[in-house]
Amino acid sequence: MNNTKTFTLTLISGALALCNIPQVLAAQCDVVIPSSHHLVDGDTLGIVAGDTICLAAGERGPLRIRNVHGEAGKPVVIRNEDGTVTTRPYEYSIAVEKSSQLRITGSRGEAGYGMRLGGTVGIGGLSEYIEIDNLEIYRARFAGLLIKTDPTCDPATWQENFTMRGLRVHLNYIHNTETGEGMYIGYTGKSRKLECDGVATTVYPHKLTDVDIYNNTLENIGADGIQLNSVASDATIRNNKIYRTGVSPFDPKYQNTGIQVGGDHVVVTGNLIYRSGGNGMMLDGDGLTIHDNRILYAGENGIFARNPAQQDSTVTGGDAHVYSENLIVHPGSYGIKLYATNTQTPNLIKENTIENHGQVDAANRPMTFSYLNNSVLRQELNNRHYVVEQ
Repeated sequence: MNNTKTFTLTLISGALALCNIPQVLAAQCDVVIPSSHHLVDGDTLGIVAGDTICLAAGERGPLRIRNVHGEAGKPVVIRNEDGTVTTRPYEYSIAVEKSSQLRITGSRGEAGYGMRLGGTVGIGGLSEYIEIDNLEIYRARFAGLLIKTDPTCDPATWQENFTMRGLRVHLNYIHNTETGEGMYIGYTGKSRKLECDGVATTVYPHKLTDVDIYNNTLENIGADGIQLNSVASDATIRNNKIYRTGVSPFDPKYQNTGIQVGGDHVVVTGNLIYRSGGNGMMLDGDGLTIHDNRILYAGENGIFARNPAQQDSTVTGGDAHVYSENLIVHPGSYGIKLYATNTQTPNLIKENTIENHGQVDAANRPMTFSYLNNSVLRQELNNRHYVVEQ
């Protein structure tokens, strides 16, 4: 069988165009993108569901990807061809726009990661159903991963018209971001004020659902390790290793946590957070489940959490939080500071282990748990506290 497609990739105004000169492709690659090219347009190249786009080995400049669409069960795959692809640190290394059912992946072997990307990997432009795995991302000037579509005057970007679904981020190594997060996923504000056609307009950012972030390693991160915001439901952050966050944050007071979550019905489990500059975790939402994490030497609280009712007294009856089987060792302040108020059932705090120096707060209470007031309904079961001097 002849596996050769007849085309040559030629740079025309920064885009890839089809010509009539034969191009022999490597095995398992439907398209090979030379290192000299910096724009892949799925419409121009005729990319179809199930295609594999290979990046030629060697050093290359940043790459922009747009209009690439697979199908459920038949994603378009972008990967390195037969050697290591490297980008030097820049504003971005890969930027994805207007794409869906797309997987960006690198090989891994004795030589390390097959995709070593200096600069941010960005997913925006109403893209969804994206998988990112087995990449090394290093020395991004801001965030290692930046995944969101900011709301603009275009109604397509508004919350009522778009939800980002189907995000998978796993087995990546993200390190040495200069000022930003390891992962910045979802818009952080509740709304945005714009002037659209001369009219003052308040627009609301899209939500996320069906998100799974797992088995990643992050270290020496400028701001937060993993920041996931605007979650509607069905999101999981699991089995990640996060070493040293808040190293050089753009906002030293707030942007220095290990994991930050904003949204509802998020599960955070099996993660290791070592030496976060601020809180090990900072959480804001209803129905959060925080289970079996290890938080070591947080600069502030091991976990600080709240919910919408704590910020708006008219809100009541949100789903309670669950904190179970977490190990928190020598936090700078409390083990768990919980400000989730007026929930429909008590928050559950069970079988957590906290080790500290034995310090007490202003009320002479051990600095294990702290609650805003009696509006924080809670049930404590079988938690352990150890005092260890160092």
